[in-house]
Amino acid sequence: MRLNIHLIMGLNEDSIGPAKYLQNRHEVVFIVDHTVKGVHKQKDFTFVDQAFVDAIDHTLFKVYAYEPPYKRARILKGTRSLMIEKRVDRKSD
Repeated sequence: MRLNIHLIMGLNEDSIGPAKYLQNRHEVVFIVDHTVKGVHKQKDFTFVDQAFVDAIDHTLFKVYAYEPPYKRARILKGTRSLMIEKRVDRKSD
C-alpha cells in the first residue's frame, strides 16, 4: 500500500482551501515554496523546497501536485510529466 502525498504549489488565497480540506481528511500535505531551504514547519503547514520534492520515492508514495488554478495532477513514477485528472472545487452551492 502506497501512501498519498499532496504537494500544493505555492500558498495563496486560492490554495488555502484545498490544503486545509486535505489536512482535515488526515492527508499528508506539503506546500512547495522556492524561498525555503529543506523542510520548514510554520503554523498549520509544512513548507518544502524542490530538492525535497525530487527526493520523494515514487515506489513508496503516490504523489499529487496541485498547481494554479489548483487542478489535481498526479506525478507519474518520478517523471516530470503531469497528468491532469480533475478540478478540485470546494465551493458549496
